[in-house]
Amino acid sequence: MNCQFRFLQIKKRSFPQWLSLGVFVLPLLFLGLIDFFKIPSFIKYGIDVMWVLLLVFMVFSRQINVKKNTAPFVVIVALWLIYITIGYIFNYQSVFYFLWGLRNNFRFYVAFFAFASFLDEDDSNLIFTFTDCLFWINIPVTFFQFFVLGYKQDYLGGIFGTERGCNAFTTILFVFVVTRSLLLCFQGKEKVVICVLKSGFSLLLSAMSELKFFFLVFVIIGVLAMILTKFSWKKMFLLVAFAAVLSFTGSVLTILFGNNEELTVQRIMQLITSQNYATNEDLGRFTAIPTISRDFLIEWYEKLFGMGIGNCDTSAFAICNTPFYQANEYLHYNWFSSAFLFLETGYVGLILNLLFYCMVGFLSIKKMRSGKCNKFFCQMAVIFSIVCIMLTFYNSTLRKEVGYIAYFVLALPFISLRDKESSQQISV
Repeated sequence: MNCQFRFLQIKKRSFPQWLSLGVFVLPLLFLGLIDFFKIPSFIKYGIDVMWVLLLVFMVFSRQINVKKNTAPFVVIVALWLIYITIGYIFNYQSVFYFLWGLRNNFRFYVAFFAFASFLDEDDSNLIFTFTDCLFWINIPVTFFQFFVLGYKQDYLGGIFGTERGCNAFTTILFVFVVTRSLLLCFQGKEKVVICVLKSGFSLLLSAMSELKFFFLVFVIIGVLAMILTKFSWKKMFLLVAFAAVLSFTGSVLTILFGNNEELTVQRIMQLITSQNYATNEDLGRFTAIPTISRDFLIEWYEKLFGMGIGNCDTSAFAICNTPFYQANEYLHYNWFSSAFLFLETGYVGLILNLLFYCMVGFLSIKKMRSGKCNKFFCQMAVIFSIVCIMLTFYNSTLRKEVGYIAYFVLALPFISLRDKESSQQISV
């Protein structure tokens, strides 16, 4: 449990580097600051200020460095921007809807390029240490909320507070910490006991907050980590240990929320693929797109291009709260990124979004095989690219501020390559 606050050490960094670090750190802190210290909720928009400044810096500096290995992402994002802009011309409702929808989607791409452009391996390792510290702090905070204050399920967020849905933030934190821990342990760079503790506490806290999905994700992360690393007897030992931990924490989940139904992969898949999510009228994870296609995007061109980005969005700002959302909020389409993307941008927008994750996984594997990247960073990105595709259909986590953490991991292979591959200089 080597939790050192090296993050606070002073190092000579550029302004964009500090901004990039801020974009990663603030999403992990602002919910706790709002809930525990009653800091105004407006603090979360500080992240917007930072990514906008990063965008301005990248665009209006004399030159933009576009690395060969990130060029495919530039193409994908450029196509997406052109596509949504043209699409909105034919679906115009309000410039405010467009800008709000653009902000809710485009900000993560800006963060991705900022992480890849401005951070280095030392910054990344510092982030890993900082996140580990938060993970250990989160454990006693969550126990206190559960056993003393009585919070549970969607309201049990640990360091992320007790607002409904805060446990979506803990999901990403657990995936981040466990993925790194498993990869390091399989490579002999982290002690087995630490890895088992991190995995065990992640699963236990997930059981306490009824995050059934994390149990499935944990298995997938474990399998991928085993595939991506060399065989060792340590893996076999860990496999047995993880099976025991899964069995125990699964029993805890069953006792707390299972209604005498044993937690199995079959049961999890049944919950994931159910016709409805919370009510008899709303959408299910895998029924959302067919239902939307049948009831809202009826014509072929509507299915392809959607209703226009931002035109189905919601906001605390009345000027950005769309009529479509007010009329169809009961469907809970905003609870799933895939449904949201399909409604606003159609199949084309959804495919471009998923293509971004697929490209990260493909290029990471390619770089690993060529030996031209930090192998650990590439392994992390491969696993996260798959998790991001799963999360797109499972919930709306990747539309929340915690999505920045996922895009940091996706950028890791290109952070590690910055000084190892030549760049192309594109004049502005």
